[in-house]
Amino acid sequence: MEELLAGLNERQREAVTATEGYVRVAAGAGSGKTRVLTARYAFIAKALGVSPDHILSVTFTNKAAQEMKRRIRAVLPEAEGGWILTFHSACHKILREEIGKLAYPSNFMVIDEEDQKELLQKIFRENGLTLKDFSFRDILDALEYYKSEDDYVPFLTDPLRRAAAPRLPEAEKPKSLHAVILQYLLAQRKNYYLDFNDLIQFTLFLFDTQPKVLEKWQKHFEYIQIDEFQDVSGEQYKLARLLSGLHGNLFIVGDPDQTIYSWRGADVGFFLNFPSLFKGARTVVLDKNYRSVPPVLDACNSLIAHNADRLEKKLVAVKTGGSAPVHFHARSRREECEWIAQNILGLRQRGIPLGDIAVLYRGNYMSRPVEEALLRKKVPYRVYGGVAFYRRKEIKDALAYLRVLVFGDDLSFLRAISVPARGIGKTRLALLRQYADEKGCSLFSALRALAAGRQLRGTGGAEFVSLIDRAGDFAKEHDVADVLDFLLQKSGMESFLALCGDRDRLDNLSELKSAVREYVESAGEETDIEGYLNGISLLTAADEEEQGDCVKLMTVHTAKGLEFPYVFVCCLNEGLFPSRKIRGREEMEEERRVAYVALTRAENGLFLSDAEGFDAQLKGGLQTSRFVFDIERELLDIQGDVKDADDQRARCGKAAAPAGKAPRFSVGDGVRHPYFGAGKVLSAEGGAYLVRFENGKERSVSASSDVLIPLYAKKTDP
Repeated sequence: MEELLAGLNERQREAVTATEGYVRVAAGAGSGKTRVLTARYAFIAKALGVSPDHILSVTFTNKAAQEMKRRIRAVLPEAEGGWILTFHSACHKILREEIGKLAYPSNFMVIDEEDQKELLQKIFRENGLTLKDFSFRDILDALEYYKSEDDYVPFLTDPLRRAAAPRLPEAEKPKSLHAVILQYLLAQRKNYYLDFNDLIQFTLFLFDTQPKVLEKWQKHFEYIQIDEFQDVSGEQYKLARLLSGLHGNLFIVGDPDQTIYSWRGADVGFFLNFPSLFKGARTVVLDKNYRSVPPVLDACNSLIAHNADRLEKKLVAVKTGGSAPVHFHARSRREECEWIAQNILGLRQRGIPLGDIAVLYRGNYMSRPVEEALLRKKVPYRVYGGVAFYRRKEIKDALAYLRVLVFGDDLSFLRAISVPARGIGKTRLALLRQYADEKGCSLFSALRALAAGRQLRGTGGAEFVSLIDRAGDFAKEHDVADVLDFLLQKSGMESFLALCGDRDRLDNLSELKSAVREYVESAGEETDIEGYLNGISLLTAADEEEQGDCVKLMTVHTAKGLEFPYVFVCCLNEGLFPSRKIRGREEMEEERRVAYVALTRAENGLFLSDAEGFDAQLKGGLQTSRFVFDIERELLDIQGDVKDADDQRARCGKAAAPAGKAPRFSVGDGVRHPYFGAGKVLSAEGGAYLVRFENGKERSVSASSDVLIPLYAKKTDP
């Protein structure tokens, strides 16, 4: 079996051959953990003679599972039918065989978030509800909270509805959040739907209530190995503990320095406390890094050393050579992104393929200035895990309003008239098309002619015409940035997205406003709406050309698990990276881990950048991220005039933010939610409140939904 261990270092061999008992492997970034998991699986099957069907190998994503299958089958073809999958897929497979014991059919349907929203739309229609009553995000969050309670599975699985009986009257209450949730659950039961969270919860309930079923699967899985264990939730940990309870062979791999999913339930404590949770557990540390050159790795080690809650380890580079990571401090975001584009061109001139270069950012909305700089330099790129900025729906919708104002074309009209909905569906659009064909005019002109007529009575047609006319008058005295603000506010588009609880789309609109403001400032007196729209058309036309070899753009979370020869990490500013939403030491440590994940993606070269100036998202001046200052200065090649942290704080504190409408609640206010109970407001911006409730969970609540009341107000029955 020596061929299975060939090429492994001493620590990796120790991990691969540790087949019995409880084993924790602390695998640093680039230390070869996937190779260890693959070799160990093959070692158990070949050296121990265990059938692949009795080895459970769990990964966290379907993509990782497919890669693991490919590697394992390359050395072990007989593993074709093995259990190499995610937690959710494993539970799905078990439930297909066992769910009949819970009075569910084996052909139950798994629904995703879009399916959930469609189901909610049906409930809204039947109850006369609108998004002004509740946003889908509010309900889905409340549903997730409800499903964290122990008794919801009996509510769905009891064929006699004994668990449901006491609550059924509540489902009849008019326009209550509780009623919507109960009706949703009843619809789940009626149609035998399970969502992704149900897959694990149903499996746990099955194991808790059916000892023979648990025993069957405990016997079946003789060996269990789990990747990315630092990201397991309480339910996933319980599943691993139950399934390994008979044979006691549980092998976990993870890196607590890369825990970046606590917002979706990940608890690094299960990894850190593994030796105390499982008596006799042993730990193997993989600290040799095969990915990054020493200067890059030194910067990564320096950054993460500032976290207190971690398993102490210092990665050692196997590679040699390399240059110090570069940090560039720009005078503006545009200058920062021009610097990124210019350096990418420099790498290409050195013979580096564009496909070897990645640009990483904290949030999707941050891609906009990078995309524009690359387009200006004619550098092809592709956005991974998302959509190119000017192709995003909300951006195209917003620009459609400007295009209707300037051009009045049909394509733009059809986008703008439907966001938000104005009661002009297929039948009334057919009426407009007929009139436009007869008169040889545009659809907007047809609407202007027919808006006051009987056929369009009860729609928002007349209001839309009035909006465009008022925007035209407004544009005579104001620049394109002000006109866009006017249209987004008066059209109801921004408030509609706020009601939907769609934070990402609101962030994208804020970024679009910043882009238009930059255009106004750079174009000066030559600015006009048509000029701006034509410039955007040229940018997006270049974006649509055949790309081939291209730069990769993505968020840090999308990049996790990947590696690139050259990495640019942009927008390293306080409030952006780390995010302005961070509260407390634990959250800041997680944000630092996100930065650590970004830096450790780089193999040969690392470029860090930030900018100064006013930021519309932050409503204030920009200052360099603390994560840049966390790295020892001698480890960086510093370019640009970087002020020290104290000087920046003093300088940026003088920046004035534009006045905005005062929120109903302020940071620190106590509030009560009809479903989540009491909580405290952590932030109030972007049309939403971030509230931490008594159970420790944080929720974004639309500021316009009126669902929150002051904590001292009388509590109403949900």
